[in-house]
Parts: sequence; C-alpha cells; structure tokens
Amino acid sequence: MRVLVLFFLTASVSLSYGETTDPRLQKILARFPEADLNKEGTLTREEADTFRAQMQKKGKSKAAARQGPKPSGKRYTEAELMEIFEAREFDGLLFRLFAPEVKESERYPLVLSLHGAGGKGSDNRKNLKFWNGILTEPEFQSENPCFVVAPQSVGAWRVKGSEPEVTDELVASFPKVWQKVVERGRGFVEANRGGNLDTVFALLDDLAEKEPIDTDRVYVLGHSMGGFGSFECLAMQPDRFAAAIPSAGGLSPWHDPAKFKHVPVWAFHGDQDTTVIPELTETVFDRIKEVGGNMKFTTLGGVGHGANAFAFVYEGDRMDLNFSTTASSNVCDPEEDVWKWLFSKKREKSD
Repeated sequence: MRVLVLFFLTASVSLSYGETTDPRLQKILARFPEADLNKEGTLTREEADTFRAQMQKKGKSKAAARQGPKPSGKRYTEAELMEIFEAREFDGLLFRLFAPEVKESERYPLVLSLHGAGGKGSDNRKNLKFWNGILTEPEFQSENPCFVVAPQSVGAWRVKGSEPEVTDELVASFPKVWQKVVERGRGFVEANRGGNLDTVFALLDDLAEKEPIDTDRVYVLGHSMGGFGSFECLAMQPDRFAAAIPSAGGLSPWHDPAKFKHVPVWAFHGDQDTTVIPELTETVFDRIKEVGGNMKFTTLGGVGHGANAFAFVYEGDRMDLNFSTTASSNVCDPEEDVWKWLFSKKREKSD
C-alpha cells in the first residue's frame, strides 16, 4: 500500500499544477485527506510536496526496520580466512584447521564449526565463515586459546544412514510445527540423505590423538544448516560435547531433545526468519524446558535469517533492540557474553 501511495504521489505531484482546484490535487486530497496540512479543505502544491516527502521518509524508516539492527564486529573475507586456516583432508573429508600457540604439557579446547547451506561443496573454502575469524583473533586467543576445525559437507550434517523412513505414522509423532512443515512437502525432511557427520566424529577422534586437545572441552556451533548440524551432533553423540551454540537451526523431528538435556545449549534465532522459522528452535527449547534441561534461547527482534551476525558477538540482551534470552531451568548459566559462556563449559555425561 505504501509503495502505491508513493508512486501515486510521485507521479502526480511532480507534474505542473495550476490552481488549487486542479483535478489532480483534488484526487490526491480525496484519497489522502491528511495531506491537507492546514485543514482548510483544499490542497496546494506545496502541501502535496510536503506530504510526499513525509511519506517517503516513513517508507525509508519502515524499510530500515524490516532490515533489522546492523551487526557489529569485523567481517572476514574468504581470502583472509584461507590465510589463517590450514587446508587438510581426512578420509575424504575436506576441512580447515586453526591451531593455537601450544605450550608444553597443556591441552586446549576445540571448536567444531559447521557451515550453512551456502558452504556446501568440495572447494574447502566456502566452509570458512566470519565467526571462524573471530575465534582466531590474537586478543581472543590470548583469553581463549583453542583449536578450530571447519569441515565441509556436500549435504546436510547427518550421520550416514541415520535417517528413518518418513511414514505417516512417524509424521504423526512429530512436534506440531514439523507436521506443518511436512504438510508442505516431505522434501525438506527427507533431503540430503547420506551425510558425513560420522566422518566428522572420526576426525575429532583423530585430532584428539594427534593434537593436545582437551576432550572435555569440545564445543559445536553453526548457522542455519550448521545450526541444525549442531543439534544433530548433540542428538547423535550427547556425551561428546561440552556445549553448543546453534544459530537459526532446528532438530530433525525424529530426535528427542531430552536425550541431550544435560548439555548446555545457547540457541539464537531471528523472530523475522522466514528461511528457517523460529518455531523450529522453539520446539527444541520447549522440550528441554519440559524435562528441566540446560538450554538458553535468545530471540533476536527484527532479525531475519542472519542470526549468526549477532549470535557470535553476543554480549547481553538489548531491550532497545528487543533481543531477549529465556532459560529452560535454573541450571542454566546466566553469563551474558556468549564466548565467556562457551569456554567456561566442561563436558558432563548423561545419567
């Protein structure tokens, strides 16, 4: 409607007007009585021009609001990240590795970083994302020295052969939001069979044997498909990881989040995300809350699918931006800085 209004005003008011009884002005006044700024019942060219300017300003403001707040922090280029991360291969799996400055007899955390759908392929480049650069910054490493591994997948982050056959009976057991997803088409649920997450797990074991890695401080995080992958890691191997940060993700509906209720999770999702709807994170949170588990859920007001731009630089809730965090239970760590929260976690095994 506003676009039509602006077009109408631009097309009409930019013409040359005669007297205030000009039929074009009368037409604008009939449609937009608020354009009569002095409330005299007639419309002058000056009033029409002023009203048009006001409408354009409102239109720009609304467009900015739709885009949401601007993220902070450095955005690393692919070339910069390729210089920082060493290219490697393990059993056919391409990955990038960053190693901290190692001191004798010390062991270090490892962060498993899972890319989204845009990182799929076999170039060992697109799997590097801006948050990988944040983890390698000298100041960051001085406080949190860690290994960072960024594997690349050609499909979804799943263990090969782990997906069940999606039958009507199985769908009936899914959370309601997933039933609605399936109603639109089963492709989203059944897509990308034959993932390589099992090889990723084998890679983590191999790195732990060869590098001074603290296996009680292995973390997983990722965005979008990588957010799904982060939850998938916890569902498949809940006793491997010390904590997780899924951004704009969800959990395959045949898994029960209660399986990893003991693992600290801090999930982020934009409330305007139409690519991966926030209800897919909410349904995980609701289940974790139901069983008294350990999960924080930050809703990013006004943010679409780009939750990662805020999640991996998060330093606390912002009421002015409608960024708010909810805890599933009183076992959740109230720490507001996402990296301080992550690196304070040590693995706890399920009962």
